Amino acid sequence: MPIGMNLAAFSDYADGFPFRNLMWGARPWMTHNADGSGGWSTNQESTVTFDANGYPLEIPVKGVGGRPPQSVFTLLPNTLKPGKYVMLYDGDGSIAGVMETRVVSQSKGRVLLQMSHNRKINEGISIARSNPADPVRNIRIVALADEHVDLAANPFLPEFVKFCSAFHALRFMDWGATNGSVEEEWASRRRPTFYTMIGTSGDPGETGEHAMTPYQRRFSGGAAHEVMIALCNKVGADAWFCIPHRATDEYITEFAKLIHAKLDPKLKVYIEVSNEIWNWQFKQAHWMLHSRRLGDLVEAKGGKAWDDPAKTKGANHPERIGMLFGHALQTFHTAWPARDRGRVIRVCATQTGWLDVALRTIDTCVANGGCDAVAQTAYFGPGGPEYDRWQARGAALTGEEVINDMRSVVHQQTLGGAALDAARHAQKLGLKYIVYEGGQHIQPKGQADLPYNPALGAAQSLPGMEDLYLDILRTEVHLGCSLFCAFNSVGGYGSRFGSWGHKVSYDQPDSESPKFRALVAANVPRT
Repeated sequence: MPIGMNLAAFSDYADGFPFRNLMWGARPWMTHNADGSGGWSTNQESTVTFDANGYPLEIPVKGVGGRPPQSVFTLLPNTLKPGKYVMLYDGDGSIAGVMETRVVSQSKGRVLLQMSHNRKINEGISIARSNPADPVRNIRIVALADEHVDLAANPFLPEFVKFCSAFHALRFMDWGATNGSVEEEWASRRRPTFYTMIGTSGDPGETGEHAMTPYQRRFSGGAAHEVMIALCNKVGADAWFCIPHRATDEYITEFAKLIHAKLDPKLKVYIEVSNEIWNWQFKQAHWMLHSRRLGDLVEAKGGKAWDDPAKTKGANHPERIGMLFGHALQTFHTAWPARDRGRVIRVCATQTGWLDVALRTIDTCVANGGCDAVAQTAYFGPGGPEYDRWQARGAALTGEEVINDMRSVVHQQTLGGAALDAARHAQKLGLKYIVYEGGQHIQPKGQADLPYNPALGAAQSLPGMEDLYLDILRTEVHLGCSLFCAFNSVGGYGSRFGSWGHKVSYDQPDSESPKFRALVAANVPRT
């Protein structure tokens, strides 16, 4: 069957930074004393005025509270190859290195940097001076060998392009900072000209706890939609986007128009609303249960949306989710020209482990706007018996023992269950059945630091892991799955939070990547 891939979130410290331009991995600007005195960060960002693309309009700026003049700095990816990098920019200013980054030379518009990329010490740059009449802007930081590469045409690292080219579809849930998104208005979306593509999300403050500051809101959102579209066009993969749960109808409509205008007409688009909006670990689930907008949609159809007259305690969350899905997906669909709507696959993603919730969500979505596909997860991982054995074995547990335990788990999943019932329900309604996330889900119990954790990491690279994947993929074929999106592309092994990567780096050889090999072996050949 066709295999897709969830693309891992990128940052300055994580494995698998995908871009040539390191500035696209920069953190939000921080401030420090321009004279070099004081501590790491002075938290004076509110004194700096930024342009629409996130560049400061003048540096240094006057400090407040007795602080000396302030300059800004940011941290950059430190997981690439050590050596010389060149910073190119427009405007008039001067640059300094931060932490392990050293300025070798600089002239107007060009700074030669030495970067160690040893992962143990941060890398970064500081804008020491920016002329308000011609401020520093349009910063690009690339390996010296890439100085003359056309970044507009080739923004992605070659090894990343090669990795993505293996798959039929790319899901951009993490690239879009979907979980906890505060994006609402189309006018404030992230543009491709913004200085960083780092995704940030947070709490808009409805609960009164940990509310984002106005400065933090400036940096909310994920990578620009245009960047994601450009990647799909580059590698010939269908695009899978997640609409922010707070998005207005205008946002959804304009998003649809942008995709139609820019995505290669030979490609399809899978469109989903948020991510696991029933999952209470995510802020979108709590928003869903208390949203007046969703309550109004449910009540307009004669349903019960509240458990109290004051409308503060939401009820019937599957119907709430289904109404949101139906409304948003219909809004997106109708924004496309009728002649091209066959390229749009509207995805109703549901909770795999709770069949009643899944069926109610599907039926409500179908009755109130419609969808083209039902999507669920397809993970395999340990349960109570496995955790008990691993705890007893402790540090003596081996990767092979983990593989053997997972064989029993995978075999049990071949016997059916809630996923089979959901797949049959989708087929009865004439809908596709697809997997939005799947693969191994091998974590220590409670995501704790436990003596057996090294064995969980070791299991990821053993040949038996490839067999486990092929077994689970055969099961999905029998369920009628028409697209399996693995989670996720890249990441290290052995963390207490999981070993999610199908490679530890985008250039890791296939011979060292059994999970990746299984996906390629099971994949329908790309035409």
